[in-house]
Amino acid sequence: MKNNKSVNSNQKLFFLLKLFNWYSEQLFITRIIAIISVLNLGIVFFDLSYIALRDIWLNGKITLGKIKIASFESQGLTVKIIPKSWREIIIKYDEIKGIIPHRDTQQYLEEVKRLEKSINQNTLNSEETAKILQNLREMSANMISQDPFRIANKSGTLEMIKNRMREHMQPYIDNPRDSSTVAITSFWTKNHLKKNNIERQLNFFNQKIKPLIRTNYFRPIGENGEFVDYFGLIDFPFILIIFSDFIIRCIAISIRYQGVKFQDAILWRWYDLIFLLPTFRWLRIIPVIIRLDEAELLDSKRIKKQLSQGFVAQIAGDITQIVILRIVNQIQKTIKQGEIEKILFNEETKEYIDLSGSNETVEIIKLLINLVAYEMLPEIRPEVEILLTYIFEKTIIESPIYQNIEHLPGLKTFPQNISNKLATQSYQIFLNTINNMLKEDPIFQQHIEKIIEKSSKIMNLRPNTRYEINKIEELLVIFLEEVKVNYIQQLSHEDIETLMDETRAINN
Repeated sequence: MKNNKSVNSNQKLFFLLKLFNWYSEQLFITRIIAIISVLNLGIVFFDLSYIALRDIWLNGKITLGKIKIASFESQGLTVKIIPKSWREIIIKYDEIKGIIPHRDTQQYLEEVKRLEKSINQNTLNSEETAKILQNLREMSANMISQDPFRIANKSGTLEMIKNRMREHMQPYIDNPRDSSTVAITSFWTKNHLKKNNIERQLNFFNQKIKPLIRTNYFRPIGENGEFVDYFGLIDFPFILIIFSDFIIRCIAISIRYQGVKFQDAILWRWYDLIFLLPTFRWLRIIPVIIRLDEAELLDSKRIKKQLSQGFVAQIAGDITQIVILRIVNQIQKTIKQGEIEKILFNEETKEYIDLSGSNETVEIIKLLINLVAYEMLPEIRPEVEILLTYIFEKTIIESPIYQNIEHLPGLKTFPQNISNKLATQSYQIFLNTINNMLKEDPIFQQHIEKIIEKSSKIMNLRPNTRYEINKIEELLVIFLEEVKVNYIQQLSHEDIETLMDETRAINN
């Protein structure tokens, strides 16, 4: 019985793993999830911009070309861009953002409606109308002094109301201080409305003032100290779908590739983790673009090409600088240890006895060079190329630039590919150079031997030579330090860019 249960469980596990693998290979599933992520990104951008654009969603109008500079003012052009039926649907999003009408400004607008109704039913001279006008004057003064727009960060809207009221009432009243309180309270008087056409005055309010007051709102603060926001209720279903897809694909990656654990697969698809960030939701544009590319719904080859060329230029400059600095540092170290002096001078004090009548040093050097060039270098070429590939690849991987971009699509195999090419070309150039130098030329070799022998004798005979060599070593160390500061560490970015331009011209 136990064996049967074990076999059944293994079969179920095998089937489940096959199902995960099939899921990750289906293009139509990839496209569905990509489209869902695009919809989610669109909702995120709408949510992030809703508060800033709420006045447009509320009134459906936008003013173009409005300019006010000192005494010059251009009213601009008001364009109606959203039908009323759409506005009524869009503005329901207030519930998601926790927005409710502000009590004071809402009562103000309701009181204006009562005034219009009272005038139509009871005329302007009625006692009820007079009472409503008194309420409006008090409410207007309170609105200016208490600024109910402040909570919604719309104090600028109140300033617009005050400016429009002052400008409108300027021909009708004496207002030497240009007081907005005097202007708006004078507007809600029986004498003003009676003398200056009630209908025209109320139309002014409904067209110029009421839309501004309507934009005010109240937004409660939750226990976390932030404004109430229910966007998570909309966002959660999308995140659940995308996260489930992410988990399945990570499992499929860990199954498909040997040596890749589930946690490694998570890092493989690091960009999907951006969907889980509670803040900076606009960064979801990164995984959305990558998913669209994976689903073959977006051609990002040109973008990748431009990005990779920029990365290659930066990495090439870094690699060149690192390699040259290492070489110069090693030369400096060799000079400081006095290796030049040891080579040029014989440290022995007793007379040297020559047994063979030939310069064994020269012969040994010649034999070693020939052995290395013709026997050793061709045979150890594969191993040396592997070593060079490892050095180049390690240099690239340790580069700070590459560490920031290694998880981007298409760049995972970049260090290995470019290192293989550099190792092969470098070794071939080195081998060709050695072979050309060692072509049989007896006369050339004789001259070299004479120069080496005479140079050695001169060095040993001159008493001041050791001091001069030491001085040369010190100057060489200083010179190499200056080379590092002035040239290597300031490797010309323009040179790299010139090479990249030539590469792009060749590829095109």
